[in-house]
Parts: sequence; C-alpha cells; structure tokens
Amino acid sequence: MSYWTHILTLLTFSVLIDKRVYKEEVDCFTQEALNVRDLIDPDMLFSKKMAFDWFMAHREEKLAQLNSDKFELHILEPIMALSAMKERAHVLAAMDEIIQSDGEVHEQEVKLIDLARANWGL
Repeated sequence: MSYWTHILTLLTFSVLIDKRVYKEEVDCFTQEALNVRDLIDPDMLFSKKMAFDWFMAHREEKLAQLNSDKFELHILEPIMALSAMKERAHVLAAMDEIIQSDGEVHEQEVKLIDLARANWGL
C-alpha cells in the first residue's frame, strides 16, 4: 500500500509547508488521515495514534525536503504517484482542511494545493 505513504506525505506537507506547526494542524492531520482512510479503505487498521506517530516519525525528513533546493520535486513525487487514484479529490480536500485549520492560509499553502489540483485535473 505505498499510496498511503504518498497520501500521508502530502498531508504532512500540508502541515509543514508554512514552516510553522500548530496543534490544530496536527489534530486536523490525524483526523483527515482517518477521514481519507474511511473513504478509501474503511477496513484498514489505521488509528489516530498511528497517524500521529507517522507524522512525528517523518516530520523532520519532510521538513528537510521542503527546505531543500529541490522542494518542488519532493512535492511533485507524491502528487504524481497519486495521479491515477480515483479518490485523489478526497486527498485534496483533506489537504485543504489541514491548511485552513490554523485560521491562516499562506502563499506556500496555496501553491501546494494549486500544484496538486493542476496535476490531478481537479
């Protein structure tokens, strides 16, 4: 199920892309990960704690990718990997929920959503 790595990566990027992490965003990340699970594979064993643990285990790696000079390639990789997934609109909606959860929408966040939307034809 490698598509889950790509989904969780995009949700993590949605939290980290503005270089600030708020509790509301992390809480939203865990909830949206479960919402996407429910839409794609409701029988999959994946809990809120597992989502939180995934975020914490990959946070520094994903932040380093966003801070690298090849950040756009790191963002495009999971987007392109999910381009054939029929539920990609649900992933986009989850990304948007996370981005809006702190009450502010930053330019980098808009670019992330626009990049996914453009590559997914949504």
